[in-house]
Amino acid sequence: MNLFYSIINIVQLIFLVYFTGSIAYLLIFAVAGCFKRDDIQYITLQKRNIAIIIPAFKEDAVIIEVIESALKQNYPASSYQIILIADSFKQETLNVIRSLPITLVEVAFDFSTKAKSLQVALNYLPDNTDLVLILDADNIMEENFLNKINSAAESSYKIIQCHRIAKNTNTSFAVLDAISEEINNNIFRSGHTALGVSSALIGSAMVFNIEMFRKYIPKLNAIGGFDKELELMILRDKVKIQYLKNAYVFDEKVQNANVFYKQRKRWIYSQFYFFGRDFLLSIYHLFTHRNFDYFDKTLQFSLPPRLILLGTVGFVNILNLFFINQPYQYCWLGLLILICLTLLISIPRKFFCVKTLRALINLPKIFFLMILILLKIRGSNKGFIHTEHDFYNTSSKTYKS
Repeated sequence: MNLFYSIINIVQLIFLVYFTGSIAYLLIFAVAGCFKRDDIQYITLQKRNIAIIIPAFKEDAVIIEVIESALKQNYPASSYQIILIADSFKQETLNVIRSLPITLVEVAFDFSTKAKSLQVALNYLPDNTDLVLILDADNIMEENFLNKINSAAESSYKIIQCHRIAKNTNTSFAVLDAISEEINNNIFRSGHTALGVSSALIGSAMVFNIEMFRKYIPKLNAIGGFDKELELMILRDKVKIQYLKNAYVFDEKVQNANVFYKQRKRWIYSQFYFFGRDFLLSIYHLFTHRNFDYFDKTLQFSLPPRLILLGTVGFVNILNLFFINQPYQYCWLGLLILICLTLLISIPRKFFCVKTLRALINLPKIFFLMILILLKIRGSNKGFIHTEHDFYNTSSKTYKS
């Protein structure tokens, strides 16, 4: 029996150390994100030529709305071009798109990935392109978005991640997904750039100097998590990624458990995969090239999902109510306080409402979905996992936080 308790205590100590490091990392950047300065307002008379690339797979339900909204940007029509890479669309949808003033590229890959679509788009970029903006097929830009990224291009940064926010909060899952995205924005974008570290990419609402786009996109091979592969390549070359907090893109949030499961399974697998592939190399670059950003990125990939952190630490604290005077009891309580504090300071005030309280009822269900994902994570990269979109936007006007 003593051997059993000794093993339990050793396992508990290992998890305690891992969770303490993870929560400390999140808390440091969460606090820093609260003190991030406002974006610098650059003034320019130049209207750069912007190519908007939308790689889309079977997005018939939302693509017309997205294109029509993009065509209403408060930016000279002659200075931006929309390139839609339409993979496996219905003919009736394509017929409507052909009547719109955009570049339509029809593709049908044997094995579809976003990386392949972006590589095809390279062949359709206008010769005078200065900036490339990548959007998802469900993304709606605020009406002054292109002006903001045009001004931001005056800075020395060649790659910019813009602020993606929720298009919809029509279900409890969507509310929680919207909150999760804003927590990510505070910790991995605002917090990182506030401390001089590169912002994380997110797969869309990304702006590239044309040279950067042509350099990195052809190198992509990822089936899932192309944004993770992309940022690792960028950071390995010591190229900084900036975060433009005041440039908003509306993004559809998952609305049910099925879509949540498929999306998170893809994300978590790619995170673990790239951690295993690049962690040791990033340590080498840290000491030989003083490349902290690259090391920091792989360190991010070692973090457990926040809901796993919160759920596990909370569960251990509940167990400790029945086993008084357990070793590390107060340590686990301290971790619970710190993870709750980290999340609370990262959530925008608008989410402190009754709607969020109702959504929180689903947290136990989502926690067990995450556990299920971890148990079935093997093989998640063998095929393309498509996230369906079907929410229609009601506004694309300038967003005010």
